[in-house]
Amino acid sequence: MELTKEKSILIIAPDLIAESLSLKLTSVDNNITICLDPKDQEFLPDLIIWNILNYQSEDLIRIELLKLKERWDGTKILVIFSGNSFDRTFNIPSISSEGILLNPSVEKVLDTINIIINGGRVFDNNGINNFDSNVFTNLSFNQKILLSGLKQIDTEIQKLLNYINDQSISNIYKFILKGRLRELITAKSLLIFIWGGSIEAYPESFLVNESSTNQSFKSETLVFEGNDPLEIWNLIVKRTNNKFHKASLTQDALNTSIILSGLKNEFISKLICNVVYELDILIKNIKEEELNDFEIELPSLLNELRRNSLSRITDNYLRIKRNGESISLTEFIFNEFRNEEEDIESHDMKLIIDPIINNKPLDYDGKLLPLYERDSFKILESIVINWSLRTANILASEIFNYCSDWPELRTYLINEDIQSTRNFERFRNNVNNYNRWHNNINMPIYLYESKREYLDFVDNMFIRYYKNENREKDLNDLHWLQKQVTLLVEIRDAIAPQLEIALKYIGNIFVTILTKIVGKSIGLIGKGILQGLGRSVSK
Repeated sequence: MELTKEKSILIIAPDLIAESLSLKLTSVDNNITICLDPKDQEFLPDLIIWNILNYQSEDLIRIELLKLKERWDGTKILVIFSGNSFDRTFNIPSISSEGILLNPSVEKVLDTINIIINGGRVFDNNGINNFDSNVFTNLSFNQKILLSGLKQIDTEIQKLLNYINDQSISNIYKFILKGRLRELITAKSLLIFIWGGSIEAYPESFLVNESSTNQSFKSETLVFEGNDPLEIWNLIVKRTNNKFHKASLTQDALNTSIILSGLKNEFISKLICNVVYELDILIKNIKEEELNDFEIELPSLLNELRRNSLSRITDNYLRIKRNGESISLTEFIFNEFRNEEEDIESHDMKLIIDPIINNKPLDYDGKLLPLYERDSFKILESIVINWSLRTANILASEIFNYCSDWPELRTYLINEDIQSTRNFERFRNNVNNYNRWHNNINMPIYLYESKREYLDFVDNMFIRYYKNENREKDLNDLHWLQKQVTLLVEIRDAIAPQLEIALKYIGNIFVTILTKIVGKSIGLIGKGILQGLGRSVSK
């Protein structure tokens, strides 16, 4: 592929890599003018390619990106991580640029250049915001200590960056803060160097052949042709459908805390995809009809979305016997559906709909995030997946209610392992018991700790994970019993320091009694016994 028009590109990389990349790019496209000297004051690049070979700190990258943007204002930047140390397990840092690639091929670099200079963005989606169910189990004790230390340093660095970017802070204070920032970055790099091990990277591994590029890796590349929110939404819908269209639960993955897992595999996938499909139709209809007051009609629209998603779980012509009478399942669900249950762990639908139809940034946790950025895209995608799974889970509970007195429907929709009456009722009871405990005990604690529970489907099983979010509004909406749980947690937090001081004080008194009184008494008694025996312990 060749560029549509001639462009100038500045490559910032080690000499061998820069020359190799320049030679390969110019050999496949003559419309590129390349400069390898970042000190050239006369060269004005349309795009900067920054190759990172030896990664040490995310904060160093952010600072260097700020310097590049200050020097070449308006120039687009493509960041490439290359080397043997960067593989699919590498967590791509959260940085702001028009493109991020991980060990790309020459063809992929050229395609990315063309997309970026025409107003698009390309991001390799590997690492950040991708939940790994084994990430916590594989960490050694040293790694846990290292992560704890790095998180503390990252928190301080973020605070300093906020102050440095604040226009109201004087330049003198900014100069002092930058000195402190350099100290923290040096400390972080030193920690990684001592504890994280040395990083080996080889220049020759920078560019791989197209044939050797992992196809599953290529499918994880996010390509935004422009900044149109509807295009971004279409990409989320496509990725979500692809994810759940291939969903297949193993026999061991039957989760008694998620009633959705009790359906047969094909209906799990179909129900989730139906929810995503109906949500896609809902958003596009609102956008086409320009319904500015959609919030008023949103409850009825969501109820219609649920009814359509559930009624389309089977073919329209399917008829099942019930009490000796043949009944159309689609008509039965459409007429009998009355479910208006809400899941407090699902986000407000306005958060999803408003940025798409009104071309606004994502209003997430007090921050405004442009949808075309990699991190905000992943946040919105995780919100959509969580909402879709939780909605499908609510609809699955409705199916179980239908099946409780409809054995023929149970045989058709329910997992074979729990089709018998005993297993069916035991599964429902387990789910209900979990929900009662979770809703009345665990959830209030998570709200008090400003956490939100997310659902996802990873490695053929449903998983739960948590993100820190502002939950003050949800906390105020709790009922009486749930508020008492949060009150107990608050009382425990208030008493714990005082109890710790009291125990320490009592411990000191106890030690004093043992050493000063009991110990000396025992010593005097022993000395008296020795003297009585005609011996002396004195020297």
